[in-house]
Amino acid sequence: MDKAEQILPNQSTCDEVLRKVGRNVLLFQQIEALLKFLVANHRRDGSTLNFQERQQQRTEKAHKQMMGKLVEQFTDGILSDAGEPTVEPEDLTEAWMSFTFTTSGDGEFYEAQRADMKRMVDERNDLIHHFLPRWQPDSPERMAEAANYLDEQRARVMPVFEHLRSVSKALIDVGQSMAAFMASEEGQRHFELILLQHSPLVSVLKEVAEQKHRADGWAYLADAGRIAWLQEPEAVTHMKERQGHATLKKLAVASDLFEVFDEPLPNGRYRTLYRPKAGENIKTLGESP
Repeated sequence: MDKAEQILPNQSTCDEVLRKVGRNVLLFQQIEALLKFLVANHRRDGSTLNFQERQQQRTEKAHKQMMGKLVEQFTDGILSDAGEPTVEPEDLTEAWMSFTFTTSGDGEFYEAQRADMKRMVDERNDLIHHFLPRWQPDSPERMAEAANYLDEQRARVMPVFEHLRSVSKALIDVGQSMAAFMASEEGQRHFELILLQHSPLVSVLKEVAEQKHRADGWAYLADAGRIAWLQEPEAVTHMKERQGHATLKKLAVASDLFEVFDEPLPNGRYRTLYRPKAGENIKTLGESP
C-alpha cells in the first residue's frame, strides 16, 4: 500500500483540521480589521479645511500597521482614558475640531484587557508561524490533537473579538449620534457659537478681561474696543458681515461668555463694563478644562 492510500482513511480528519485553520485565520483577520477601524477612528481632529484629509491620512496609516502595533495603539489610546489628549496646533487661524473616543475601567479591567490582547497576538503568531509541526496527516492522533488545539484557540480568542466588536459598535453609534446632532438646528447653533467663541475679537475680549480688569473684576468694553482696533482692525471693520453683530457689546453678549453691565456716570451717561460669567474662567465650548 502506498502512502497516498495510507492517508486516505484519515482524509476527513485532515479536511476538518484545514477547515478549522481557515476559520481561525479568518477570526484573526476580523480582529485585525476591528483594530484598524478603532485605531483610525477613535480620534478625529482638524480644521474646517483639513478635517477630512487628516482622517483619510489616519485611516491609511492604520491599514499599514502590523497586529502588534495596532494592539499597542489600542491599549494606549482607546482602552484607557489615560491616553494622550489631543493637542491643538499653535497659531490657529480658523476653528479646530476634535473628537476622542475611549473606554475605561478600573485597574483590574485594564490589566485583564491588556493580557487578553497580548494572548491574542501570541495565539495569532503561533498559528501563522508555528502550526506546521502540528500538521502530520499520516497520524490520526496528531491530527486529532491539532483539531483540539484549534478549537481551544478559538475559544480563547473569541472574547477579544466580541469585545472589539462591541467597542466598534459603540464608536459607530456615538459617531452617528454626533453627526445627527451636528445636522440639526441645535447642532448648527452650537457650532456657530463655537466659531464665535474662537473668533479674534472674542479673543481680544478675553485677553482684556483677564489682564485689564478693575479690582471688582469688571473690565471696560471701551478698552477692549481700542485694543481690538489696534490688533484686529480688519475683524472690527467686517464685524457685522463675519460675526453677524454690529457692535462689540452685542458680540460679547452673543458669545455667552460674559456678563455685560452699563454703569451710570455722574453726568447722566454710562460706560459699558463686562466680565467673565461665573464659573466660565474664560473657557469656551470645545476647550478642555
